[in-house]
This record gives sequence, C-alpha cells and structure tokens, in this order.
Amino acid sequence: MINKLLSYLYQYLNHFLLITVFVLIIYLLIFVDRIPESVSEKKMIKVYVCGEVQNPGVYELPLGSRVQDVLILSKVKDNADLNSINLAKRLRDEDMIKVYPLEKEKIRINVNTANLEELSKLPGISNKVAKEIIQYRERYGNFTNINELLRVKGMSVEDLEEISKYIEF
Repeated sequence: MINKLLSYLYQYLNHFLLITVFVLIIYLLIFVDRIPESVSEKKMIKVYVCGEVQNPGVYELPLGSRVQDVLILSKVKDNADLNSINLAKRLRDEDMIKVYPLEKEKIRINVNTANLEELSKLPGISNKVAKEIIQYRERYGNFTNINELLRVKGMSVEDLEEISKYIEF
C-alpha cells in the first residue's frame, strides 16, 4: 500500500515538474522582451564636458546619471561657476555640459581692437576664427554690433550667444 502511494506521489511530482518547466518556458518566450532594460542590461550614455574643468572630453555614464556625477569625473576647476548649472539635472545621451568661469574673472574684449591672442581667449573662438575676425575688421572696418560678427567666416549664431557677454565694441 505504501509502495503504491509512493508510486502515485512520484508520478504526480514528475507531472508537476514537467508542467512547471513547460509553463516557465512559455512565460520566458512571451515576456522575455518585456524585461526592463535596467534588469537585462545597464544602458550607457555619452556626455561631452568642456569649459572650466581639468579633464574636458566625452564621458560614458549609466543612464540616469546626473550633471554632478560627470562634473566629479571631469574635475571642476576652482574658478568654475557651479551656481549657473543645475547639478541635479538628469543627463541624456549626447548632452553637452559647459562650465563657465565665475563672473569676477569674466573676460571683456573689444573686438575692434583685440589682437589674435585676446580674441582666442573668447570661449568657442579658435585661432582660425580669430584670424578671420581680424581680417574682416581690416577689410571692412570696425564692428558696430554683435550681429555683424555673423558675417565672419566660421562664426555661428551659437558662437555669438556664447561670446556675447564677453565682448564690447
């Protein structure tokens, strides 16, 4: 009698295990693509950091990272104006974080009298664009407003926005 009971119990357990494995396989086939990315793999993003940091460049961070995280990696300089940056902002792939200097160290350059070295100090202005500014000034005369700088080869609206608080006429 006990042998018969054990035989039934053994058969029941075998069937239960087979059914459980079958259900598990079906579940995985149906729902495997619905597993959140955070569980299946950590998604990474790339962020560019420049300006008043010791190590400017592109950083790869986990999705959900914040501005503060990338600034720690890039080592912010002492003269960085962190009050103008939202350190708690979540980063997205392809974000650019530009760290500006404190206002007390703000550059003021007269674009009509500045030499190549002075113009090159402006944020976002390369030596090539600085040379173009000087050549344009020599050919057409002094600039009277900021919009005239758009006529300079290599100068964009974004560049003007970036340098507008550093220049005078």
